Amino acid sequence: MQSVADPASVGYHWGREIASSRTAEHKEMGNKSTKSNSKKNKLTADEIQELRLSTEFTENELHTWNKAFREKCPNGKMSEKKFAEIYKNHYFTGDASVFAGHVFRTFDKNNDGTIDFHEFIQGLSIISRGTQEQKLRWAFEMYDSDGSGSVSRREMLEIVRGIFRLAGDRVNLPRDENTPEKFTNKLFAKLDRDNDGTITQNEFVRGIQCYPSLMRLLDPAGAK
Repeated sequence: MQSVADPASVGYHWGREIASSRTAEHKEMGNKSTKSNSKKNKLTADEIQELRLSTEFTENELHTWNKAFREKCPNGKMSEKKFAEIYKNHYFTGDASVFAGHVFRTFDKNNDGTIDFHEFIQGLSIISRGTQEQKLRWAFEMYDSDGSGSVSRREMLEIVRGIFRLAGDRVNLPRDENTPEKFTNKLFAKLDRDNDGTITQNEFVRGIQCYPSLMRLLDPAGAK
């Protein structure tokens, strides 16, 4: 089954999809307008400095990712629809639309309904090069859909249902985990340490780190 915190796979595969998405038509566009747009879309020195401090990417990598992102999104904005389309290109066995929406929301830090390059590269940095704890804290934000600072059983179940739909016929879990409801119940039994019906970020991170079996499913870096 897919990792529950599956966005790491998004980071790699979505990024690869963006980087390889140049069409023959685009390659042939060598007119002045294209050159002008290319110059306008380059990262400024201030932007490079900011992103070098807030990500784990080098200056050359930032320029490369920005160029690839702009080729996929000429206006500098990734819509949820476009995000979901790219996501679906990697997950063919199930329905990626629901889970892609949750991942999109976690990338879209300013809640404007789009992902710009800064949001993209900062999220990608965490899920591809962050520490285990950073990845899990990022994943927690996805589960905490209302931004309250804690995850309710309802929020957890909503995400887990999306993951089961994403995995499709690849769901291969023990009997006590093989439905979204059972899986959610098991997570809560392990993670809700004070039994108050919600999971805080610290409970989420520390609890998962204590249980290797949950780490295998929840760690973003484990996604394939």
